[in-house]
Order: sequence, then structure tokens, then C-alpha cells
Amino acid sequence: MRRFLPSLLAVAIVATLSVFQRELLLDIFQRLQGIHPLEIVPLALAGMGMIVTRGFFLRSCSPGISLRQSITADQSALAAGYGIALGGGAVGTGLRIHMFTRWNMSSQVIAASIVATAVVPSFTTWGLPIIVLAPKALTTSLDNVQLLAVGFGIFIIAISIVFWWFALMRPSLFTVVGRIGLRLQRLFLRRVPVRFWRSRKVVEKAQPDYFTNELRLSLRTLLQTRGHLILLSSMSTLLAGFTCLAVSAHVFGAQGLTMYEALIAFSLVRVLIALSPIPGAAGIAELGLIALLERAGVSLLDATGTTLLYRFLTWFVPIVVGTSLWWRYSHKRQETSHGQVHNNNHPLEDTRGSIPLHG
Repeated sequence: MRRFLPSLLAVAIVATLSVFQRELLLDIFQRLQGIHPLEIVPLALAGMGMIVTRGFFLRSCSPGISLRQSITADQSALAAGYGIALGGGAVGTGLRIHMFTRWNMSSQVIAASIVATAVVPSFTTWGLPIIVLAPKALTTSLDNVQLLAVGFGIFIIAISIVFWWFALMRPSLFTVVGRIGLRLQRLFLRRVPVRFWRSRKVVEKAQPDYFTNELRLSLRTLLQTRGHLILLSSMSTLLAGFTCLAVSAHVFGAQGLTMYEALIAFSLVRVLIALSPIPGAAGIAELGLIALLERAGVSLLDATGTTLLYRFLTWFVPIVVGTSLWWRYSHKRQETSHGQVHNNNHPLEDTRGSIPLHG
């Protein structure tokens, strides 16, 4: 049941709207029916752009993999994160680690990639409202929501910069983390029975103090060599997300929404998604974006229809694409394993596969 909580929330919202806003849903359905088939093309391109830019960001943080591999890993992890309510993020991270390991990435590079992909988007997510609302703050006053987003964003970015500067420049923080890891390792070996010898063997091989120090060096090297590329690719994901929102509003025919107001709504809903404890912010993001678009002067019909199209591109499509890519990856891996087993069973078979060699 908990695995399907995001989907259940989405269904609950639709069911609530069907009861209390039945006419609204009928109007949205009629509007969607009137969309010209050619207008599906920009929606598809916007969705593809979102997938590619996210893959480009993961590739920037993960030296040694191709763009195709990064898209597979990112979308598979995203599908797990959005589809599993509790623990989906951990499952998605596990899928990425599994794929990276199969692609012969070292543990230090994998760990640096996981940290970078978790930390860098927080800077761009919280920095976007500051940049977007700065012109408005100079001409008019910000409302409470906008002022809170800007103030909290400045605070988080400042604290994060100071924290990570000290963490990467001085080994003290990672040394403390390594010592904690050593204590947990010893506690695990004392408490876990000997019969679980496989788990004990894995833990015994671990070197937390060495690993954390190498992780710090790997992060420094990654930022020194690819810092600008990582930041640029992270910003490109925000641009792709805003494109999805703008295209959704255009295709649905939303009236009274300027690009600047759409950008404000997008920046604020990104903050809302980052604060949500629910994977993908299912339910919260939809209601929040509808309210933000209405405050921007859009009718309830246009705001709801635009939001449904936008969330279709950014929430539902990744679940479908990620599940398909994970199935393809798993199927291909199984075929490779079966092929290796077959070759091992016929060690004297000619490489051309036609005539067996006789001694």
C-alpha cells in the first residue's frame, strides 16, 4: 500500500475534483479534446528535453559514463523515487549505485556523484526565486510567500556555501564522519552473529576513515574539474522544467499568464517540491501550482489544466520512461549473463560459432 501512496494521492485529488469540481473537469476534458494533434509535438519535445537535461546533469557529476547510461540511471532512479512512497529515494539511489558499479565506476567516484547530485540542485532551486524576484523587489513589494522564499533561500545558500567550503578545504568534518563509521562498524561486528558471515565479511573489508578522506578528495577534484559544467547542467534542468510549464500553458490555451509570472510560479513551486516529504510532491505540487497560477491572474480552469499537463510531463512520464529503461537494462543484463554462461559451457567452440575444435 505504501508503495503506491503517490499514485493514490493523485487519484484522490482527481476523485475529489470529480465530486466537487465536476464541471471543471468536464471543461478541462473538452479543452484537451480540442487540442490539435500537432500541438502534441511541442509537449513531447519539452518532455524529451527534460529527460536529456537531467541525464546531462548526472553525466556531468559522474565521470566515465555516457549520456545514454546517465539517462538510464537517472530515469530509473526517478521512477523508483516517484513510484514508491516511503523509501523510494533510497531505492532509486540503490539502483544508480548498482548501475554505476556494473559500469566499472570506482566507489569514490560513485559516492562523489551521489553527493554532488544531491547538493548542487539545492543551490539552483533556492537561488532561482532570489534571481527571479529580485527585479520585482526593486520595483514593488513582495508578498509574504515570495518574501519567505527569498529570505529562506538566501539563508540556506549562505549556510551551505560556508559548510561545504570548510568541509572540502579542511579534513576535520570528514574525519569525524569516518570515526563515526568506524564505531558503527565495530558495533555491527559485535552485535551481528557469526552465522551471517557474508554480511560480516563485507563490513570487515570496509575502511570508513579511508573512504571518507578519499570521498573529500574526489569531491574536490570533481568540483575543480567539472564545477562550471555541473552548475550549468543543473541550471539547464530548471530551464527544461520551465519550458514544460510554458509549453503546457500554451497548448492548453491559458489566458492572462505572462512569461514572468509563469517563471515566478515555477520558481516557487520548485521550492515547494523541495520541501515536500512526499516523493515527487504528489498532490502538494499540483495544489500549490494551481494556487500560484491563480494568484498570477489565471482562471481556475486554465490553472488546473496547465498544471495537469505540466505534471503529466514532469511526474507521470518519468515513471513510465524510467520503468521501461530499467526493464530494458535488466533484460539486457540477463541476456549478457546467459551469453557468458553459454560461452563458458563451450570453451572449445570456434569463435566463428560454426565448427567445434577437436583435440
